Amino acid sequence: LFTIFLNFQTVFLSPDTSDLQFRASRDRYGGQPLFSERFPGLWAGARSTHGVTRGRVCFQAKVGTQTPQKNTQKIPKKSQEPGVGWSVDFSHSQLGEDEFSYGFDGRGLKVENGKFEEFGESFGENDVIGCFADFEGAELVELSFSKNGQELGAAFRIPKEALQERALLPHVLCKGCAVELNFGQRPQPLAPVPDGFQFIHDVPVPDRVRTPPGPKSTEECEVLLMVGLPGSGKTQWAQKHSQENRDKRYNILGTERVLHQLRVMVGWDNGMALMGLLTQQAAQCLSKLVQIAPRARRNFILDQCNVYNSGQRRKLSAFKGFSRKVVVIVPAEPDWEQRLEQRRQAEGDDVPESVMLEMKGEEQWGKNMGKITQKMKKSQSFPILGGIFWDFFPVF
Repeated sequence: LFTIFLNFQTVFLSPDTSDLQFRASRDRYGGQPLFSERFPGLWAGARSTHGVTRGRVCFQAKVGTQTPQKNTQKIPKKSQEPGVGWSVDFSHSQLGEDEFSYGFDGRGLKVENGKFEEFGESFGENDVIGCFADFEGAELVELSFSKNGQELGAAFRIPKEALQERALLPHVLCKGCAVELNFGQRPQPLAPVPDGFQFIHDVPVPDRVRTPPGPKSTEECEVLLMVGLPGSGKTQWAQKHSQENRDKRYNILGTERVLHQLRVMVGWDNGMALMGLLTQQAAQCLSKLVQIAPRARRNFILDQCNVYNSGQRRKLSAFKGFSRKVVVIVPAEPDWEQRLEQRRQAEGDDVPESVMLEMKGEEQWGKNMGKITQKMKKSQSFPILGGIFWDFFPVF
């Protein structure tokens, strides 16, 4: 129906690098967060399929209407917080969170590598933000913004030596609102554009950089199911494995990752009561994400305890057609107790002893794994945290 998906040269929001909770419009020139009514504080980010390394290039973002929201848990929130800017491939979907990721958000702040500074002015519903990248300086790449056609000036100046020919890609981040993007596919700009800039859609194809597409079919996708007690090192293993295999673009689905995307909205100085509500909401949101994940052609790591046989079967059976594998993390007892204590001190998270004993009872790997399938066999051991890597052969 839409030839846009078949055209490797067209610029649109990538279906491969966006957050799983980002619901793109049908033409992929906009979108909004999923679950915003139930989880109003959840951010959702997306990048374009193409980036640029030269010229004077721009795109525009129009903030749409506020999405319906229910805040039954009384967690502090702002109704809309859009963000727009540029980032390099493989950077975090949360715009401005890491190096070479540059954002301008609706509070009138610019952000780079997790550091916020005042810039420009606030913006919201129906405002059009212009995003401009000027590569024509001798030593610096200059990123600037405009609001409804009024220039706000330069927000970032990036040394070309540091950027090292990495392409900058249009990036949008939103919470509580929809966004509409103009990459140049529209007959007229959404607001005036300074002389000398061209929309990224109009940049000659040889001068655009296409990010590698994702898997073409479910059979090319992989899901790794983490299994281990709280504090055993599952998240550390998942993050390390993801970094070492960046070409697979793993989506890590874990409570800690979702909690981080919720935490950003109110800062890191939350009280324990609020953190408890956020943790509860993150677990509920994660359950929804795990449910929709099998529909996406991506690679996933399910970063939860997963020590119960019923949960293992249920989650893996949903990923029919995927290459399914189980990663069991079993640290030495003294190491695990030390890690657990560090977790308690850092997060105030203390799993009740009765629950921990029940989990340890289920954590009889030889017997429990046999219940999943008799065709599971150990393929190779990893030195990371004493983990054992298992190939999973589906028999469902």
